[in-house]
This record gives sequence, structure tokens and C-alpha cells, in this order.
Amino acid sequence: MPIWLIDVLGARDLDNAFLILALMTFPVWIGMICLPDARLVRLLAHPLIVVPIYCTVLFVLLWKCYQASVFPDPIREISYSSAKGLARHPVAFLTFYCNFQIMNLALGTMMYQKTLRAGFRAPVELVFCWLLGAPAFVPFVIRLLLRRQSIR
Repeated sequence: MPIWLIDVLGARDLDNAFLILALMTFPVWIGMICLPDARLVRLLAHPLIVVPIYCTVLFVLLWKCYQASVFPDPIREISYSSAKGLARHPVAFLTFYCNFQIMNLALGTMMYQKTLRAGFRAPVELVFCWLLGAPAFVPFVIRLLLRRQSIR
């Protein structure tokens, strides 16, 4: 299916899917940042619990795309232009974005668990992780080193 046809016929659905993917991790982030001592947050905000739950969203998205045959043709040659064409496809972008959200959440929950064990809070680092991802790990590690705590 051509990209322009997906854009024309599914623009509203693509916008809704993007908003759902952008907001799906919102409750976990708000819990870790604003309510770090809540029992439910301590239980659910663990990488081995929350990440597989959100991975099911990614698998459902991939399965629906497979069933609807909206994925672009496989890349015949490995080149920058073919990779750029794949990344421009709206459904491929949604899967990449969903994966980005899950990776940020995995890192954020690991940082949250470390702060629980170390006995301090890191709301600024968690907000940076929510918005930027991996670069937020640098100030978190610096904070651990300044507190003379183990990185493990």
C-alpha cells in the first residue's frame, strides 16, 4: 500500500495511534515522579513487570500491521535511502516510536528501582529520562558518584 494512501485514508487513525503511544506510559512516569512511595507504584514500576506489558502493545501493533499488509516492502538493498524510505513510512514510525517509549520506560524504571534501594529520590532525572531517554542516565550516574554510591 503506498504511503500517500495510508496518509490520506488513515491520517486520523495514525494521529490517534500516535497519541495513544505517546500517553500510554504517562501513568507509570507520573507515579514514579510524583508518588514514589506509593505501594502500587513500587510494585508495578519494575522493568520486569511494566516493560513486558507495554511490549504487548508493540506486538499487537506489529500484528495488526502485518494483518493489514501496511508495512513497506522489505528493503531490497541496504542503503541510506532505503532505510530513510522505511523510516518515512507512518506505520514503521509508530513502531519505532513505541519501541522508543518502551526503552525509555525500561531505563526509567531501573533508575527508579535504584533510587529506592539507595534511599533517595531523582524526579529531575526521571523527567529527563521520560523526555530524552538515555542521556538522562549521565546526570543520574553523576548523582550516584557524588553520593558515593555504587552504580550497580
